[in-house]
Amino acid sequence: MGNKSRFYIAESNIKAFFKESVRKVYSYEQLGEILEQKRNQWNLPITMNTEKFIEKITSSNTLKKEDFFFSGSLSNKIRYVDSASSIFQLAVSLINKSYLSHFTAAFIHGLTNQIPKTIYITFEQSKKNQIERQLEQERIDIAFSKAQRKSETIAIYEDYTLVIHNGMYSDRAGIYVLEDISVTNIERTLIDITVRPAYAGGVDSVLDIYKHSSNIISINKLIAILEKINFIYPYHQAIGFYLERAGIATSRLNDLMKKPKPYRFYLNYEMKEMEFDKTWNIFYPKGI
Repeated sequence: MGNKSRFYIAESNIKAFFKESVRKVYSYEQLGEILEQKRNQWNLPITMNTEKFIEKITSSNTLKKEDFFFSGSLSNKIRYVDSASSIFQLAVSLINKSYLSHFTAAFIHGLTNQIPKTIYITFEQSKKNQIERQLEQERIDIAFSKAQRKSETIAIYEDYTLVIHNGMYSDRAGIYVLEDISVTNIERTLIDITVRPAYAGGVDSVLDIYKHSSNIISINKLIAILEKINFIYPYHQAIGFYLERAGIATSRLNDLMKKPKPYRFYLNYEMKEMEFDKTWNIFYPKGI
């Protein structure tokens, strides 16, 4: 019996396998593993290698091949996708141990009504040795007088822009799996968009997301994640400012208020017209 007839006989079972699978996006290597695991069950010949198997399942419309071309240093990617796959499943499949973050995570959690056309995908840097870090007010002033750096690793896929963010090591603090997609939880999402407001549409959009989360956020959980990440900058001042402006009761913010605030901080980068909040010792854009 030839290769074609064996695949033809098994085709309905192969299609059923991929249709019923929770995973909807596959790499070349993952399909190779499936072939070896299922070869005997599907009675596929030993001469059928991964390349031939992929040729069969794509030509039979079981899966579709998708190419992703990245700017920057990331190599281009190929994925094989089920017709039921979502852009979010596609996005987190591109880099091992990555997760959805920033405005994308805010949308997934229902914290914004705006449908995102930019998908933010974070993968963490490796753990580095702890070094003594000292802040100086002058250095803070200089850093926030400039534009914030943005990722240059980007791919265009259909109507979407995929942005790869190489985030600092956090031991995946506040990351969980939601319907087979790794994503930041609500508290981690608020932290991330505070750190990088440009990845959430700017400070006005960030404040709106905070307002949408005000009834469901756990302040204790947020503080625990913030302490685990251990930023050098005093982002607790910006977070406290947003929470207060979002209508969170002062009594819920006591633990944040107790944290030291020795430095004047900034809500955003490269602000032209600013006002100052004494409670949180922070500059913010005029009119927010």
